[in-house]
Amino acid sequence: MQRMLFLRSGLLKKSEAMKRKEGKKSILELCKERVVLFDGAMGTMLFSYGLPFDKPPELWNLSHPEVVFKILQRYVWTGADVIQTNTFGANNLKLKKSGYEKEMEKINLAAVRIAKKACPAKKYVAGNIGPSGEFLEPVGKAKFKELKKAFSEQAETLLSAGVDLFSIETMYDLREALAAVEGVREVSSLPLFVCMTFEKKPKGYFTLMGDEVSSSFRKLEDAGADVVGANCTLGSEDMVGLVSVMRKSTNLPLIAQPNAGKPKLVKGETVYLQKPASFAKDILKMIDLGVNFAGGCCGTTPGFIKMIRKGLR
Repeated sequence: MQRMLFLRSGLLKKSEAMKRKEGKKSILELCKERVVLFDGAMGTMLFSYGLPFDKPPELWNLSHPEVVFKILQRYVWTGADVIQTNTFGANNLKLKKSGYEKEMEKINLAAVRIAKKACPAKKYVAGNIGPSGEFLEPVGKAKFKELKKAFSEQAETLLSAGVDLFSIETMYDLREALAAVEGVREVSSLPLFVCMTFEKKPKGYFTLMGDEVSSSFRKLEDAGADVVGANCTLGSEDMVGLVSVMRKSTNLPLIAQPNAGKPKLVKGETVYLQKPASFAKDILKMIDLGVNFAGGCCGTTPGFIKMIRKGLR
């Protein structure tokens, strides 16, 4: 155990020393000067390029790296300051569901290589971490330590490949989000962003598991999160109201990444019909309310990021 902690410490020091050598400004300092733009969707973009709906999107880091690169490069060209690795479901527990858990390290390393190739020197690569796909006890059978271990292993792999920060997102259970934060903090002190997924209810905004905004953010901050916010489920219009609640709930920097409206079923396919202009208008409202980092989730494209950038100018 001591040897493992020593190795992790050395890996961390080497990685963070490299960041300082690059002369790249800390993203937490940059957000004090201006709004920082994240990218948009990866999964729905990959589907548009032909990814089968029954295959994990992360496998394309190995089989179609040129497509993943093209998508990330387009986000950079249209104004994103931060691009996220195609590793949303690349933890051991999630990959095990499709029989690819032994490829975890290879998938994550390839994802970072692709992102770094697409990312200019002064921009940022975020190691993206999504939920495990398991429910914690007593709803499910998963244990907190099991989730923490899976997230820690993924984070350590992403760190070794040279990410600039970590982006935990689409967390619908605060306990799982805390397991992810603890897992990342076990191996790294890089900037850590955490997005919960809230739904709009008659009495306010809550996650699927009933977690409310204020207490969730407080516990995430205590666990080591540097930036908190929300992504997915809500369209941009509904997320404007959520941002107002979020800003009153924490003094930490905020991130908002809504969907491109509510999905519709058209000819058997799920599509998002919101236009980039109305999406960007809502994002600018969120920025006026105190959002420091903004981007898009399901259904958004490089065109959405381009429109936000245009509005910021």
